[in-house]
Formats: sequence, structure tokens, C-alpha cells
Amino acid sequence: MDYYASMPSPLGLLLIKSDGLGLSGLYFVGQKDCPDVQGFEPMRPTRFDPKAGEYQGQPIRKFKAVRPEEQSADLFPFEHPGAESAVHASPVSSRQTSAAPEWDAGQIAKPLAGQAGEDAASALLTPMQADTPAAAMVLFEQTQAEMREYFESKRQVFDIPLRPQGTAFQQKVWRALLQTPYGKLVSYGDIAREAGMSGGHGRAVGTAVGRNPLTIIIPCHRVVSSSGTLTGYSGGLDRKLALLQLEGFALG
Repeated sequence: MDYYASMPSPLGLLLIKSDGLGLSGLYFVGQKDCPDVQGFEPMRPTRFDPKAGEYQGQPIRKFKAVRPEEQSADLFPFEHPGAESAVHASPVSSRQTSAAPEWDAGQIAKPLAGQAGEDAASALLTPMQADTPAAAMVLFEQTQAEMREYFESKRQVFDIPLRPQGTAFQQKVWRALLQTPYGKLVSYGDIAREAGMSGGHGRAVGTAVGRNPLTIIIPCHRVVSSSGTLTGYSGGLDRKLALLQLEGFALG
């Protein structure tokens, strides 16, 4: 049986899913593949475009992520030679992208009228089923702790046991994605080759990447097009941009 919990993050409410043995889902509430939970309001909108979003009047999907000079200690060293083309984009608030972002305790999933749980508004981590077992709660709490460390730039690798559900092909792609380190960008062709396929499988790989059920932890936000553009992100391009900024990238 699957169990769910909600938790706030600097980039919006997250839905966590687990069967008690491992983490099987982590979604931004509102992304198109976020599952609904019985007794709660729908978790996804009727319409959602993962390629939408603009910065300075231009589509975010057409920008490229630029890595600042490796020798610089600055996060966005635009004053250095060779970095003139980099742009520090900020489509989300400074609160969301700061080094120690706030966690809004008022963000929780909203029960349907008549359901229990309205008094949980002050909780950072909210189990969504009354019979959530202790094993699932341990995983939820570990997820919360590790995500907090990630957003505070104190964690680059996650230790949570994972149990994503998907086809054999999807599993192969997701395992390859897990090999993409913090602060590095890869193309769909790169992921295909890491998974033991030719670069020509890029389109099929892109579809599997788009169905990744564990946002951030399986780092699909680090995947860009072969030309380096940001393309899309199931959680929204504004979030992809914020995650890349957190990991030391700027727009170029």
C-alpha cells in the first residue's frame, strides 16, 4: 500500500510517496503527474505546461545554463572576464533562492470539506493517512531532513532508499540519471549512453526522463538539450532554473 505525506519547500509544497520500504515518489504539488490522494483536493491542475515560463520577455526554455569559472569562489562571478554573457535570472523570489531559504510552515495539502487534518497547518511534515505506519514515517522524516540539507546547500547526494515504479526501460534511464553529479549538466544523449544505449535513443530517453517520479533526488533538472538549452521540466521551468541556480549555474 502506498502512503503519502506533504511537506513545504522553498519552491512549493512537495508530495512524498512511500510503501514503507523505500521512497517511490516525490512531486511538486501542481505538476502534471502529481498523484491525487483520496480525501484531499486534487494535486494537479487541469492544465500545466512544463515548458512555460519567461525571463526578461524571453522563454526560459531557450536559455542555456552557464557554469561560472571553476577557479572562482563566487556563486555568480559576473565581473570576471569571460562571464559577461551570464545572466543571473530570478523568476522566483529571493526567499526561494537564498542560501538558507525559509520553509513556509503554512503550506500543507488541503483536506476536502469534512475530512480530518485542518489542525495540521503548523506542521512541516504532514502524513496524509491516519494509519501511516512507522516505517513510512521514518522515510518521510529522512526525506524531509535530506531535502532541507539540499536546499541549504549542505547536501549533494541523497541517502534515502528508493523504490520508483516504472518499466524496465524507465528504470534503466532513472538509474543513469542518478549518476549525474551535483553541479553537472548532461544531455538526453548523454543519459542514453550512460544507460548503455546509443545517443540516437535521446527521444525515448527524454520521455522516460519526463516520467521521473522522484523530482530533485533523481536529478532530471540537470538534463538539457544537446544545444544546452533548458527545454522543459515536469515541475515547471521556474523551478528548474531555481534548482540550477542553487547548484551554481546562471543563465547564458
